[in-house]
Amino acid sequence: MKTTKFLGVGALALASTLALVACGGNTTPTATSGTQTTTVAPAGDKTITFWHAAGDKNQKIIDTAIAKFKDKYGWDVTQSSQGGYDGLYKAIITGLTANDVPDIAMCYSDHIATYLSSQKVVDIAPFINSTDKITTKAGAEVTIGYSATEKADFVESFYAEGKATTYGDYQNYGYTADSMLTMPLSKSTEVVYYNQDVLDELNIAVPTTWDEIWAACAKIKTKYPQSTPFCYDSEANWFITMCEQNGWGYTSATAPHYLFNKTEQQGFLDQIKGYYDLGYIHTQTTYNAYTSGLFTKGGETGCTFCIGSSGGATYQDPKGEFNWGVCQVPASMVNGQKVNKSISQGPSVFMFNNGSSEKVKMTWLFMKELLEPEFQAKYSMESGYNPVRKSTYEIEDFEDFLANDEDIKAAVVKVGQTLIQNNSFYVSPAFPGSASARINVGSALVYALTSQKPAAKALKDAIDAIVE
Repeated sequence: MKTTKFLGVGALALASTLALVACGGNTTPTATSGTQTTTVAPAGDKTITFWHAAGDKNQKIIDTAIAKFKDKYGWDVTQSSQGGYDGLYKAIITGLTANDVPDIAMCYSDHIATYLSSQKVVDIAPFINSTDKITTKAGAEVTIGYSATEKADFVESFYAEGKATTYGDYQNYGYTADSMLTMPLSKSTEVVYYNQDVLDELNIAVPTTWDEIWAACAKIKTKYPQSTPFCYDSEANWFITMCEQNGWGYTSATAPHYLFNKTEQQGFLDQIKGYYDLGYIHTQTTYNAYTSGLFTKGGETGCTFCIGSSGGATYQDPKGEFNWGVCQVPASMVNGQKVNKSISQGPSVFMFNNGSSEKVKMTWLFMKELLEPEFQAKYSMESGYNPVRKSTYEIEDFEDFLANDEDIKAAVVKVGQTLIQNNSFYVSPAFPGSASARINVGSALVYALTSQKPAAKALKDAIDAIVE
Protein backbone atom coordinates (compact mmCIF):
# COMPACT_ATOMS: atom_id res chain seq x y z
CA MET A 1 0.00 0.00 0.00
CA LYS A 2 1.23 3.49 -0.80
CA THR A 3 2.31 5.49 2.23
CA THR A 4 1.95 9.20 2.69
CA LYS A 5 4.68 11.26 4.30
CA PHE A 6 4.43 14.99 5.03
CA LEU A 7 7.36 17.33 5.46
CA GLY A 8 7.75 18.66 8.96
CA VAL A 9 7.87 22.22 7.71
CA GLY A 10 5.82 25.10 9.09
CA ALA A 11 3.87 26.79 6.32
CA LEU A 12 5.29 30.23 5.71
CA ALA A 13 3.12 32.62 3.74
CA LEU A 14 4.61 33.81 0.48
CA ALA A 15 3.56 37.30 -0.58
CA SER A 16 1.37 37.14 -3.66
CA THR A 17 3.28 40.01 -5.26
CA LEU A 18 7.03 40.46 -4.81
CA ALA A 19 8.25 43.96 -4.13
CA LEU A 20 10.85 44.86 -6.71
CA VAL A 21 11.82 48.17 -5.13
CA ALA A 22 12.56 48.84 -1.47
CA CYS A 23 12.88 52.48 -0.40
CA GLY A 24 15.60 53.36 2.03
CA GLY A 25 18.78 55.31 2.66
CA ASN A 26 21.17 56.83 0.18
CA THR A 27 22.90 53.60 -0.88
CA THR A 28 23.48 51.78 -4.14
CA PRO A 29 22.39 50.05 -6.28
CA THR A 30 19.29 51.96 -7.33
CA ALA A 31 16.11 50.75 -8.98
CA THR A 32 14.14 52.78 -11.47
CA SER A 33 10.42 52.48 -12.09
CA GLY A 34 9.11 54.66 -14.89
CA THR A 35 10.64 58.13 -14.53
CA GLN A 36 11.13 57.93 -10.76
CA THR A 37 14.35 56.62 -9.24
CA THR A 38 14.47 55.31 -5.68
CA THR A 39 17.39 53.93 -3.78
CA VAL A 40 17.41 50.33 -2.68
CA ALA A 41 18.57 49.77 0.86
CA PRO A 42 20.51 46.58 1.46
CA ALA A 43 18.78 44.31 3.95
CA GLY A 44 21.77 43.50 6.15
CA ASP A 45 24.20 40.96 4.74
CA LYS A 46 24.82 41.41 0.98
CA THR A 47 25.67 37.75 0.37
CA ILE A 48 23.56 35.26 -1.58
CA THR A 49 23.82 31.53 -0.91
CA PHE A 50 23.76 29.11 -3.84
CA TRP A 51 23.49 25.36 -3.30
CA HIS A 52 24.09 23.04 -6.22
CA ALA A 53 25.38 19.66 -7.36
CA ALA A 54 28.13 20.91 -9.67
CA GLY A 55 31.56 19.28 -9.72
CA ASP A 56 34.87 21.07 -9.31
CA LYS A 57 35.28 22.05 -12.97
CA ASN A 58 31.76 23.42 -13.27
CA GLN A 59 32.19 25.32 -10.00
CA LYS A 60 35.07 27.20 -11.62
CA ILE A 61 32.71 28.24 -14.42
CA ILE A 62 30.15 29.34 -11.83
CA ASP A 63 32.90 31.41 -10.18
CA THR A 64 33.12 33.49 -13.37
CA ALA A 65 29.41 34.35 -13.09
CA ILE A 66 29.81 35.19 -9.41
CA ALA A 67 32.73 37.52 -10.13
CA LYS A 68 30.82 39.27 -12.90
CA PHE A 69 27.74 39.66 -10.69
CA LYS A 70 29.80 41.03 -7.77
CA ASP A 71 31.56 43.51 -10.04
CA LYS A 72 28.23 44.63 -11.44
CA TYR A 73 26.17 45.02 -8.26
CA GLY A 74 28.50 44.77 -5.25
CA TRP A 75 26.80 41.66 -3.91
CA ASP A 76 28.66 38.42 -3.27
CA VAL A 77 27.56 34.81 -3.77
CA THR A 78 28.68 31.82 -1.73
CA GLN A 79 28.37 28.60 -3.70
CA SER A 80 28.21 25.23 -2.00
CA SER A 81 28.13 21.80 -3.63
CA GLN A 82 25.97 19.26 -1.83
CA GLY A 83 27.73 16.35 -3.54
CA GLY A 84 25.05 15.30 -6.01
CA TYR A 85 21.36 15.80 -6.75
CA ASP A 86 20.20 13.31 -4.14
CA GLY A 87 22.45 14.98 -1.56
CA LEU A 88 21.19 18.41 -2.61
CA TYR A 89 17.57 17.29 -2.29
CA LYS A 90 18.16 15.81 1.17
CA ALA A 91 20.04 18.91 2.33
CA ILE A 92 17.16 21.17 1.28
CA ILE A 93 14.55 18.94 2.93
CA THR A 94 16.59 19.08 6.14
CA GLY A 95 17.02 22.84 5.71
CA LEU A 96 13.29 23.38 5.27
CA THR A 97 12.66 21.57 8.54
CA ALA A 98 15.21 23.80 10.28
CA ASN A 99 14.17 26.95 8.37
CA ASP A 100 17.69 27.19 6.96
CA VAL A 101 17.65 27.07 3.17
CA PRO A 102 19.73 28.75 0.43
CA ASP A 103 18.59 31.76 -1.54
CA ILE A 104 19.01 29.93 -4.85
CA ALA A 105 19.57 26.27 -5.69
CA MET A 106 19.71 23.79 -8.53
CA CYS A 107 16.81 21.37 -8.75
CA TYR A 108 14.93 18.77 -10.71
CA SER A 109 11.18 19.08 -11.22
CA ASP A 110 10.45 16.20 -8.85
CA HIS A 111 12.28 18.09 -6.12
CA ILE A 112 10.25 21.28 -6.59
CA ALA A 113 7.05 19.25 -6.32
CA THR A 114 8.11 18.38 -2.77
CA TYR A 115 9.36 21.85 -1.84
CA LEU A 116 6.09 23.58 -2.80
CA SER A 117 4.37 22.60 0.44
CA SER A 118 6.79 24.87 2.33
CA GLN A 119 5.30 27.86 0.47
CA LYS A 120 8.80 29.37 0.33
CA VAL A 121 9.46 28.75 -3.38
CA VAL A 122 9.43 32.14 -5.10
CA ASP A 123 7.10 32.80 -8.00
CA ILE A 124 9.61 34.45 -10.33
CA ALA A 125 7.05 35.51 -12.96
CA PRO A 126 6.90 39.10 -11.58
CA PHE A 127 10.67 39.39 -12.05
CA ILE A 128 10.64 37.84 -15.53
CA ASN A 129 7.98 40.30 -16.66
CA SER A 130 9.32 43.38 -14.84
CA THR A 131 10.24 46.43 -16.92
CA ASP A 132 11.79 48.17 -13.90
CA LYS A 133 15.48 48.98 -14.06
CA ILE A 134 18.38 48.78 -11.65
CA THR A 135 21.59 50.80 -11.82
CA THR A 136 24.88 48.94 -11.59
CA LYS A 137 27.98 50.13 -9.73
CA ALA A 138 29.31 51.45 -13.02
CA GLY A 139 26.18 53.52 -13.57
CA ALA A 140 24.62 51.39 -16.30
CA GLU A 141 20.89 50.71 -16.24
CA VAL A 142 19.83 47.06 -16.40
CA THR A 143 16.26 45.91 -16.92
CA ILE A 144 15.21 43.54 -14.15
CA GLY A 145 13.07 41.35 -16.38
CA TYR A 146 13.27 39.94 -19.88
CA SER A 147 11.96 41.46 -23.08
CA ALA A 148 9.72 39.43 -25.38
CA THR A 149 12.73 38.79 -27.62
CA GLU A 150 14.82 37.56 -24.69
CA LYS A 151 12.05 35.23 -23.51
CA ALA A 152 11.80 33.79 -27.01
CA ASP A 153 15.55 33.11 -26.91
CA PHE A 154 15.00 30.32 -24.37
CA VAL A 155 14.43 26.84 -25.77
CA GLU A 156 10.66 26.54 -25.50
CA SER A 157 10.50 23.04 -24.01
CA PHE A 158 13.16 23.87 -21.41
CA TYR A 159 11.44 27.13 -20.43
CA ALA A 160 8.04 25.43 -20.16
CA GLU A 161 9.36 23.06 -17.48
CA GLY A 162 9.39 25.95 -15.01
CA LYS A 163 5.72 26.83 -15.30
CA ALA A 164 3.57 26.13 -12.26
CA THR A 165 1.19 24.13 -14.43
CA THR A 166 3.92 21.49 -14.72
CA TYR A 167 3.31 20.64 -11.06
CA GLY A 168 0.31 18.83 -9.64
CA ASP A 169 -1.77 20.74 -7.04
CA TYR A 170 0.16 23.99 -7.53
CA GLN A 171 -3.00 25.98 -6.73
CA ASN A 172 -3.04 24.52 -3.22
CA TYR A 173 0.16 26.40 -2.39
CA GLY A 174 -0.85 29.87 -3.56
CA TYR A 175 0.43 29.74 -7.15
CA THR A 176 -1.52 30.42 -10.34
CA ALA A 177 -1.38 29.15 -13.89
CA ASP A 178 0.76 32.21 -14.71
CA SER A 179 3.32 31.48 -11.99
CA MET A 180 6.88 30.51 -12.88
CA LEU A 181 8.81 28.44 -10.36
CA THR A 182 12.11 27.59 -12.07
CA MET A 183 14.35 28.65 -14.90
CA PRO A 184 16.35 26.12 -16.94
CA LEU A 185 20.09 26.23 -16.21
CA SER A 186 21.52 23.52 -18.46
CA LYS A 187 19.99 20.44 -19.98
CA SER A 188 21.19 16.99 -20.77
CA THR A 189 19.51 13.99 -22.28
CA GLU A 190 20.32 10.38 -22.98
CA VAL A 191 22.24 9.40 -26.09
CA VAL A 192 23.60 6.21 -27.61
CA TYR A 193 27.37 5.93 -27.52
CA TYR A 194 28.40 3.29 -30.05
CA ASN A 195 31.56 1.49 -31.14
CA GLN A 196 31.94 2.40 -34.81
CA ASP A 197 34.68 -0.18 -35.37
CA VAL A 198 32.40 -3.08 -34.38
CA LEU A 199 29.58 -1.79 -36.60
CA ASP A 200 31.95 -1.46 -39.54
CA GLU A 201 33.41 -4.92 -38.99
CA LEU A 202 29.97 -6.56 -38.93
CA ASN A 203 28.47 -4.30 -41.64
CA ILE A 204 25.82 -2.98 -39.25
CA ALA A 205 24.24 0.42 -39.91
CA VAL A 206 23.78 2.70 -36.92
CA PRO A 207 20.43 1.55 -35.46
CA THR A 208 17.57 4.03 -35.40
CA THR A 209 14.86 1.79 -33.87
CA TRP A 210 14.69 -0.68 -31.00
CA ASP A 211 14.10 -3.58 -33.40
CA GLU A 212 17.33 -2.64 -35.18
CA ILE A 213 19.16 -2.55 -31.84
CA TRP A 214 18.11 -6.11 -30.99
CA ALA A 215 18.95 -7.39 -34.47
CA ALA A 216 22.42 -5.82 -34.16
CA CYS A 217 22.88 -7.33 -30.70
CA ALA A 218 22.26 -10.82 -32.11
CA LYS A 219 25.05 -10.34 -34.68
CA ILE A 220 27.44 -8.87 -32.14
CA LYS A 221 26.83 -11.61 -29.57
CA THR A 222 27.50 -14.27 -32.22
CA LYS A 223 30.80 -12.64 -33.18
CA TYR A 224 31.82 -11.71 -29.63
CA PRO A 225 30.20 -14.20 -27.20
CA GLN A 226 32.03 -12.68 -24.20
CA SER A 227 30.51 -9.25 -24.85
CA THR A 228 27.32 -7.65 -23.56
CA PRO A 229 26.26 -5.76 -26.70
CA PHE A 230 23.78 -3.33 -25.16
CA CYS A 231 23.89 -1.30 -21.94
CA TYR A 232 21.50 1.23 -20.43
CA ASP A 233 22.63 3.11 -17.34
CA SER A 234 19.28 4.33 -15.98
CA GLU A 235 16.67 1.61 -15.57
CA ALA A 236 14.03 4.20 -14.64
CA ASN A 237 14.69 6.33 -17.72
CA TRP A 238 14.53 3.28 -19.97
CA PHE A 239 11.11 2.30 -18.65
CA ILE A 240 9.75 5.86 -18.71
CA THR A 241 11.08 6.55 -22.22
CA MET A 242 9.40 3.41 -23.57
CA CYS A 243 6.12 4.51 -21.98
CA GLU A 244 6.49 7.95 -23.58
CA GLN A 245 7.45 6.70 -27.03
CA ASN A 246 4.66 4.13 -27.19
CA GLY A 247 1.92 6.18 -25.53
CA TRP A 248 1.38 3.57 -22.80
CA GLY A 249 1.17 6.10 -19.99
CA TYR A 250 3.50 6.44 -17.02
CA THR A 251 2.23 9.02 -14.53
CA SER A 252 -0.33 11.82 -14.49
CA ALA A 253 -0.25 15.13 -12.61
CA THR A 254 -3.85 14.48 -11.58
CA ALA A 255 -5.30 11.40 -9.92
CA PRO A 256 -4.98 8.58 -10.68
CA HIS A 257 -1.27 9.37 -10.76
CA TYR A 258 0.25 5.96 -11.53
CA LEU A 259 -0.50 4.45 -14.93
CA PHE A 260 2.33 2.02 -15.46
CA ASN A 261 0.99 -1.43 -14.51
CA LYS A 262 -0.65 -2.33 -17.79
CA THR A 263 -0.36 -5.20 -20.22
CA GLU A 264 1.84 -3.15 -22.55
CA GLN A 265 4.44 -2.30 -19.89
CA GLN A 266 4.40 -5.87 -18.62
CA GLY A 267 5.02 -7.09 -22.17
CA PHE A 268 7.99 -4.75 -22.53
CA LEU A 269 9.56 -6.10 -19.34
CA ASP A 270 9.02 -9.66 -20.51
CA GLN A 271 10.63 -8.84 -23.86
CA ILE A 272 13.83 -7.36 -22.42
CA LYS A 273 14.05 -10.20 -19.87
CA GLY A 274 14.37 -12.52 -22.85
CA TYR A 275 17.22 -10.42 -24.26
CA TYR A 276 18.87 -10.28 -20.84
CA ASP A 277 18.74 -14.07 -20.65
CA LEU A 278 20.52 -14.18 -24.03
CA GLY A 279 23.33 -12.06 -22.58
CA TYR A 280 22.51 -8.95 -24.62
CA ILE A 281 21.90 -6.50 -21.76
CA HIS A 282 23.48 -4.87 -18.74
CA THR A 283 22.17 -1.94 -16.71
CA GLN A 284 23.85 0.06 -13.99
CA THR A 285 22.36 -2.21 -11.32
CA THR A 286 23.10 -5.53 -13.02
CA TYR A 287 26.64 -4.38 -13.81
CA ASN A 288 26.99 -2.79 -10.34
CA ALA A 289 28.60 0.32 -11.84
CA TYR A 290 28.08 2.87 -14.58
CA THR A 291 28.14 0.93 -17.82
CA SER A 292 30.54 3.41 -19.43
CA GLY A 293 33.17 1.08 -17.98
CA LEU A 294 31.93 -1.67 -20.27
CA PHE A 295 31.76 0.63 -23.28
CA THR A 296 35.37 1.79 -22.98
CA LYS A 297 36.54 -1.86 -22.76
CA GLY A 298 35.70 -2.30 -26.42
CA GLY A 299 33.34 -4.64 -28.26
CA GLU A 300 35.00 -8.02 -27.66
CA THR A 301 34.42 -8.10 -23.89
CA GLY A 302 32.54 -4.87 -23.32
CA CYS A 303 29.50 -3.37 -25.01
CA THR A 304 28.91 -1.87 -28.43
CA PHE A 305 25.89 0.31 -27.59
CA CYS A 306 25.75 2.26 -24.33
CA ILE A 307 22.85 4.57 -23.50
CA GLY A 308 23.88 7.10 -20.91
CA SER A 309 23.63 10.76 -20.03
CA SER A 310 25.02 13.32 -22.44
CA GLY A 311 26.34 15.05 -19.33
CA GLY A 312 28.66 12.08 -18.73
CA ALA A 313 30.24 12.08 -22.19
CA THR A 314 33.82 12.27 -20.96
CA TYR A 315 33.39 8.97 -19.10
CA GLN A 316 32.41 7.30 -22.40
CA ASP A 317 35.50 8.51 -24.25
CA PRO A 318 37.66 5.47 -25.21
CA LYS A 319 40.73 7.73 -25.51
CA GLY A 320 41.64 6.54 -28.99
CA GLU A 321 41.23 2.79 -28.30
CA PHE A 322 38.51 2.60 -30.96
CA ASN A 323 36.38 4.86 -33.13
CA TRP A 324 33.16 5.99 -31.51
CA GLY A 325 29.93 7.66 -32.55
CA VAL A 326 26.96 9.27 -30.81
CA CYS A 327 23.29 9.30 -31.82
CA GLN A 328 19.88 9.77 -30.27
CA VAL A 329 18.03 7.03 -28.39
CA PRO A 330 16.32 4.52 -30.73
CA ALA A 331 12.74 5.15 -31.79
CA SER A 332 9.73 2.94 -31.18
CA MET A 333 7.62 1.92 -34.14
CA VAL A 334 4.00 2.93 -33.49
CA ASN A 335 1.44 2.27 -36.24
CA GLY A 336 4.24 2.07 -38.78
CA GLN A 337 5.77 5.41 -37.72
CA LYS A 338 8.99 6.11 -35.86
CA VAL A 339 8.38 7.90 -32.57
CA ASN A 340 11.52 9.62 -31.31
CA LYS A 341 11.31 10.87 -27.75
CA SER A 342 14.25 11.56 -25.45
CA ILE A 343 14.15 12.55 -21.80
CA SER A 344 14.94 16.13 -20.82
CA GLN A 345 17.08 16.17 -17.70
CA GLY A 346 19.70 18.39 -16.17
CA PRO A 347 19.29 21.13 -13.60
CA SER A 348 17.01 24.09 -13.37
CA VAL A 349 17.40 26.84 -10.76
CA PHE A 350 14.85 28.25 -8.33
CA MET A 351 14.69 30.67 -5.43
CA PHE A 352 13.58 30.51 -1.82
CA ASN A 353 11.99 33.51 -0.14
CA ASN A 354 14.12 34.09 2.92
CA GLY A 355 12.20 37.14 4.09
CA SER A 356 14.02 40.08 2.44
CA SER A 357 12.54 41.49 -0.77
CA GLU A 358 15.92 43.12 -1.44
CA LYS A 359 17.77 39.82 -1.27
CA VAL A 360 15.12 38.05 -3.35
CA LYS A 361 15.49 40.68 -6.07
CA MET A 362 19.28 40.47 -6.07
CA THR A 363 19.07 36.67 -6.11
CA TRP A 364 16.97 36.93 -9.25
CA LEU A 365 19.61 39.12 -10.85
CA PHE A 366 22.26 36.53 -10.02
CA MET A 367 20.02 33.88 -11.60
CA LYS A 368 19.93 36.03 -14.73
CA GLU A 369 23.74 36.05 -14.74
CA LEU A 370 23.72 32.24 -14.92
CA LEU A 371 21.36 32.42 -17.90
CA GLU A 372 23.45 34.81 -19.99
CA PRO A 373 24.41 33.22 -23.34
CA GLU A 374 28.14 33.76 -22.67
CA PHE A 375 27.94 31.84 -19.38
CA GLN A 376 25.78 29.20 -21.02
CA ALA A 377 28.47 28.66 -23.65
CA LYS A 378 31.23 28.24 -21.06
CA TYR A 379 29.14 25.85 -18.97
CA SER A 380 28.16 23.75 -21.98
CA MET A 381 31.72 23.45 -23.28
CA GLU A 382 32.91 22.26 -19.88
CA SER A 383 30.02 19.93 -19.02
CA GLY A 384 28.59 18.62 -22.31
CA TYR A 385 25.15 19.87 -21.26
CA ASN A 386 23.07 21.77 -23.80
CA PRO A 387 22.67 25.52 -23.31
CA VAL A 388 19.16 26.80 -22.70
CA ARG A 389 19.45 29.97 -24.80
CA LYS A 390 19.27 29.65 -28.60
CA SER A 391 21.64 32.57 -29.15
CA THR A 392 24.39 30.60 -27.42
CA TYR A 393 24.81 28.60 -30.62
CA GLU A 394 25.77 31.82 -32.44
CA ILE A 395 28.73 32.64 -30.17
CA GLU A 396 31.96 32.20 -32.15
CA ASP A 397 33.82 30.18 -29.51
CA PHE A 398 30.82 27.89 -29.17
CA GLU A 399 30.59 27.40 -32.92
CA ASP A 400 34.27 26.41 -32.92
CA PHE A 401 33.61 23.97 -30.07
CA LEU A 402 30.79 22.27 -31.98
CA ALA A 403 32.94 22.02 -35.11
CA ASN A 404 35.47 19.75 -33.35
CA ASP A 405 34.50 16.26 -34.50
CA GLU A 406 37.00 14.65 -32.13
CA ASP A 407 35.45 16.12 -28.96
CA ILE A 408 32.88 13.72 -27.51
CA LYS A 409 31.29 16.54 -25.50
CA ALA A 410 30.72 18.52 -28.69
CA ALA A 411 29.19 15.42 -30.28
CA VAL A 412 26.56 14.99 -27.56
CA VAL A 413 25.72 18.70 -27.56
CA LYS A 414 25.08 18.46 -31.32
CA VAL A 415 22.74 15.50 -30.75
CA GLY A 416 20.92 17.58 -28.14
CA GLN A 417 20.69 20.47 -30.58
CA THR A 418 19.02 18.16 -33.11
CA LEU A 419 16.53 17.00 -30.47
CA ILE A 420 15.74 20.64 -29.69
CA GLN A 421 15.15 21.40 -33.37
CA ASN A 422 12.92 18.32 -33.75
CA ASN A 423 11.01 18.98 -30.53
CA SER A 424 11.88 15.47 -29.36
CA PHE A 425 12.35 16.17 -25.65
CA TYR A 426 9.80 15.08 -23.07
CA VAL A 427 9.34 15.65 -19.33
CA SER A 428 7.22 13.65 -16.91
CA PRO A 429 4.62 15.29 -14.63
CA ALA A 430 5.97 16.41 -11.25
CA PHE A 431 3.93 15.96 -8.09
CA PRO A 432 4.45 14.58 -4.56
CA GLY A 433 5.21 10.95 -5.24
CA SER A 434 6.71 11.38 -8.73
CA ALA A 435 10.30 11.10 -7.46
CA SER A 436 9.41 7.93 -5.58
CA ALA A 437 7.63 6.52 -8.64
CA ARG A 438 10.78 7.02 -10.71
CA ILE A 439 12.89 5.09 -8.21
CA ASN A 440 10.38 2.26 -7.97
CA VAL A 441 9.89 1.71 -11.70
CA GLY A 442 13.65 1.44 -12.05
CA SER A 443 13.66 -1.26 -9.39
CA ALA A 444 10.74 -3.01 -11.07
CA LEU A 445 12.65 -3.21 -14.34
CA VAL A 446 15.62 -4.82 -12.58
CA TYR A 447 13.41 -7.30 -10.71
CA ALA A 448 11.77 -8.39 -13.97
CA LEU A 449 15.02 -8.38 -15.96
CA THR A 450 16.78 -10.64 -13.47
CA SER A 451 13.77 -12.97 -12.89
CA GLN A 452 13.39 -11.91 -9.25
CA LYS A 453 9.73 -11.07 -9.87
CA PRO A 454 7.25 -11.58 -12.71
CA ALA A 455 6.62 -8.34 -14.60
CA ALA A 456 3.07 -7.84 -13.31
CA LYS A 457 4.10 -8.31 -9.68
CA ALA A 458 7.17 -6.09 -10.09
CA LEU A 459 5.02 -3.22 -11.36
CA LYS A 460 2.27 -3.73 -8.77
CA ASP A 461 4.84 -3.75 -5.99
CA ALA A 462 6.39 -0.60 -7.44
CA ILE A 463 3.09 1.26 -7.17
CA ASP A 464 2.45 -0.04 -3.64
CA ALA A 465 5.89 1.13 -2.51
CA ILE A 466 5.50 4.75 -3.67
CA VAL A 467 5.94 7.35 -0.92
CA GLU A 468 4.00 10.58 -1.43
